[in-house]
Amino acid sequence: MPSRKFGGDLIHFARDAYGSIEVVDTFGVRTLHFGTPARQSAMCLQEPDRVELPYVRAMLSALLFHPQPSDVLLLGLGGGSLAKALFQHFPACQIDVVERRGVVVEIAHRFFGLPLHPRLSVTVGDAGEFVKQAGRLAAYDLILADLFDGEGMASPVAEESFYFGCAGMLRPAGVFGINLWGSQTAACNRALDMMRKAFDGPAFRLAVPGRGNLIGFSLASEPKRAAMDAMEQRARRLETRLGIEFSRFLWALKAAGRAFPKSESRTRGG
Repeated sequence: MPSRKFGGDLIHFARDAYGSIEVVDTFGVRTLHFGTPARQSAMCLQEPDRVELPYVRAMLSALLFHPQPSDVLLLGLGGGSLAKALFQHFPACQIDVVERRGVVVEIAHRFFGLPLHPRLSVTVGDAGEFVKQAGRLAAYDLILADLFDGEGMASPVAEESFYFGCAGMLRPAGVFGINLWGSQTAACNRALDMMRKAFDGPAFRLAVPGRGNLIGFSLASEPKRAAMDAMEQRARRLETRLGIEFSRFLWALKAAGRAFPKSESRTRGG
């Protein structure tokens, strides 16, 4: 009989140099933990292709700005929710993933349905070092960073060079997104300030409704007015396609008054 952990059945336990890793099943939902109750990833066992966690759905709001990515870089894997969603819904997209812990990669394949496919490339290594070494040789439409460990946000989140490195790897119409922990107010504000410095386009935030996550976004360049005008229609199309509440996220961005600050100023000025 499985032992109990974090309110559910512990179905797998592993340990590496960075600490413990648990896979827990609770009322039909499988979750990934790094030694604490915090859920690093989640999957509904009856609907494994559904994006379960609200913050992961919010991170996919990057698609509102670039709805047809051909090359994506994911920094941090967890159970692979972002990778699976992009792999499923964008069949022409190449997805590169960097994950520090090899054991996490194995668990994502074994317990969370992460596919093995040439379009999905996983590198075991440090995200900060990867960005530093890749430099401007790589070109991505989306870069999404979800860098957490058992202690909280991982070290690259606090490094200015990390954001400048990511900016150098984006294509001109590219989008950078990062998952931050909203209760760490000072760290979040520093991260957003560094994003504003590093990227040529606007930087803004999306507070995940009912959760502690704060998603920061930056655009590689100033968005065209036509793209801004089409956001609501694009949100509805993506919502139907992916089953994610993009219209709600777009509304939250606009209600916060933080979306497209540079473009709005330009538009008001004629």
